[in-house]
Amino acid sequence: MTHPKVLTDPRLRQRYGIKSGGKNRLFIILLSVLLISAWFIWSGTNFANPQIRSTLISFKIISDQKLSITYKISVRDLSKEHSCSLVAKDIDKNTVGEVVDQMPADSLVAGENQRTIEISTRLPAVNAAIASCQ
Repeated sequence: MTHPKVLTDPRLRQRYGIKSGGKNRLFIILLSVLLISAWFIWSGTNFANPQIRSTLISFKIISDQKLSITYKISVRDLSKEHSCSLVAKDIDKNTVGEVVDQMPADSLVAGENQRTIEISTRLPAVNAAIASCQ
């Protein structure tokens, strides 16, 4: 417990390192809280609505050397070209087929676009996935 005389006497405050910057401290705290909450709001809205969102709907094995993959893609910027890398994997999770699906800017519409692509494989595939979209 601090003695009341230490809080009021300026010489004692200086001797024990008690500073009177209460207003500056409050301003710094409020500014920090404001900046941190603005960053949380920005990051939440930015990551909740990404530039490109893709969802695998289904895949169908056509033969030992071919499979079909159906997926949805939604993009924010319809003015530029986009592409998705689609892979086929075998039972040991090795990539046995890959294709890059190029989508010109004029082929995409606002909202979700559903696409079906065939992937040729070198070995029998048991799985398909969307590796990445740009």
